[in-house]
Amino acid sequence: VLEALELKKDEPLTFLNAGSGSGYLTCIASSILGPRSVHYCVEIHEDVIDHSKAAISAWKEAQSDGPTTQNIHFIHGNALELVTDKGECAVGFDRIYIGAAIEKAYLAMFKKLLKPGGILVGPV
Repeated sequence: VLEALELKKDEPLTFLNAGSGSGYLTCIASSILGPRSVHYCVEIHEDVIDHSKAAISAWKEAQSDGPTTQNIHFIHGNALELVTDKGECAVGFDRIYIGAAIEKAYLAMFKKLLKPGGILVGPV
């Protein structure tokens, strides 16, 4: 997954993790991309978001060189229902990872969320 996303060290990208789960991938992506990147985690299960926030907080504290993940935002909701013409969605994302299988019919919506030259990775 990381290879397919083509993440480069200290690159200031916007990253959408749709179905973000535990936040593990977000932590890895944030570590690679650095503090100028911005990460949006959309998760439908509120208890999973609570767990993710706690895990990411503990992970930040454990980093010996200080936190580089200050730009992680959690959104409680269904990523398949994102409003594509408002907020950050209207601007677009440099990288999108879909963390769960989706029907091909939803691919068009996620492609619309990509900035020109952006990369979309996920199971279909």
